[in-house]
Amino acid sequence: MSSKLKELADFYVTSDTWFGRNQILQIADRGDFKTCLEMDKHIVTQWNSCVGKNDVVFHLGNFAWDPHTAQRILKKLNGKIYFLIGSADEALLEVYEKFKNVTIIEDQILPLPLHDVVLSHYPLLMWAGKESGTLHVHGHAIFNYPTDLSRERRVNICTDHWGFKPIKISTLKDFINE
Repeated sequence: MSSKLKELADFYVTSDTWFGRNQILQIADRGDFKTCLEMDKHIVTQWNSCVGKNDVVFHLGNFAWDPHTAQRILKKLNGKIYFLIGSADEALLEVYEKFKNVTIIEDQILPLPLHDVVLSHYPLLMWAGKESGTLHVHGHAIFNYPTDLSRERRVNICTDHWGFKPIKISTLKDFINE
């Protein structure tokens, strides 16, 4: 990964959008949506309401269910999007090269020392800097591994927990420090 990314002043983070997956409405209890298309539209609207064209977003996996949906959604999203590949991102891997604003991060665990943060798709038991207070931000576990800052500095960033939109790392850290 480029040193430019490691020196970002601020960035957004999200995961587990699951665009195009009908079953996610039941699996994640996204009962506020009548259809998957309604969910997709809402998440895109929420995303673009906070992310500008030049903002950086780290998506921590499980983006879209099928290649057609992945391509359709990527055309609509603002930002320069960096993906850590999740447990079900085959669809994304089929289409990402068509988009100049999309990059796949090869590392599955991404330390960002400037922000004292470690990003990954899966929740980690141990991470570099855990004992000294480094924050671990992860996806994958919509209901498992809830954020419990009284136990450890680990945040479950699944979109379901954050209003279906990416969260700025500075906002997240302000929230934690309150």
